[in-house]
Amino acid sequence: MKKFFTLIAMGLMALGVQAETLINYPTAQDGIAVSGTTTFDAVKIKTNSTSVSGIKFANSYTTSEALNENYAKLTVEGGFKAGDVVSIAGAFNNSDDTKKSAVDLFTVGADNAITVVFTTQQFINGRTSDADPAVETYTLEADADALYLGRNGNTGTIVTLLKVVRGEESQPEAPTTDGLIDYPTAQDGIAVSGTTTFDAVKIKTNSTSIPGIKFANSYTSENALNENYAKLTVEGGFKAGDVVSIAGAFNNSDDTKKSAVDLFTVDADKAITVVFTTQQFINGRTSDADPTVETYTLQADADALYLGRNGNTGTIVTLLKVVRGGTTAIENIQVQQADGTQYNLAGQQVANGYKGLVIKNGKKVVMK
Repeated sequence: MKKFFTLIAMGLMALGVQAETLINYPTAQDGIAVSGTTTFDAVKIKTNSTSVSGIKFANSYTTSEALNENYAKLTVEGGFKAGDVVSIAGAFNNSDDTKKSAVDLFTVGADNAITVVFTTQQFINGRTSDADPAVETYTLEADADALYLGRNGNTGTIVTLLKVVRGEESQPEAPTTDGLIDYPTAQDGIAVSGTTTFDAVKIKTNSTSIPGIKFANSYTSENALNENYAKLTVEGGFKAGDVVSIAGAFNNSDDTKKSAVDLFTVDADKAITVVFTTQQFINGRTSDADPTVETYTLQADADALYLGRNGNTGTIVTLLKVVRGGTTAIENIQVQQADGTQYNLAGQQVANGYKGLVIKNGKKVVMK
């Protein structure tokens, strides 16, 4: 097998400076506490054919604009700050397409009075729509010890994505990219075969369940494709420079077990060529960590990509994302200089008067 293992220190630089993610659901439930009839649940989308995880708000959350028991409370150490960016997406499932479904983001005063800071658009009805839940964003205008989410509508409401990212004035916006595959938000472009299934895995010392793609058996025999794999396809195929992100976990009482996946291509004779092998995934029985996200930049075009198990225990991919790359991809940049030399994001050396994000002495610096 010919392997191209090109993880580089600046692998995601092309996607912009990475900010601190405070809350990231459904990948993790950290910082999210549900109360009353609000629960962690699931909703059918894609005209009722695809199930995705969510936070379910079964009843209205306020009475006379005062907090009652039905809400989701968001907290992080040190509280939220002005400039933090909240992203929300959601859906509902109802035979009556005239129903309404949305959520309010709000704060709560000392007397339990609420102040709504953002209201989402009406969510899609998974019974009647082929669309993915639309992601909306709101930038906090003031610090808050805690944030709350509550139902705004007259039907069952499910939040399928909830992310809070720490904002920074000096942080440049990421360039627009074409997201080709984004799991677990959607299963578009992912076909599973054989004993490979869409399943779930317990993480956080077995207390938190998150969706994933499960590889129960090894996927190859004598370096040839068999029936157990996940096949990834997009219209027009994948291109050199596309960035693949993968995270995963497993759950086994034997902590000596190993669990990882290979990313590979398949030729006309069904022989495989591995292009990337992940690190060993965490064991949810013994770890308090979130699955680690790794990235790989494609070195050549491919009509399809495949994922298969590399390990001797049940393997779950909890996050799988493919983003269309371009000329901004960075490779082979030496970032260890200590002589003051600086480079732009295209890897070109720039003069000291250059303004913008540069790499200087191996660090990312915003020059003004």
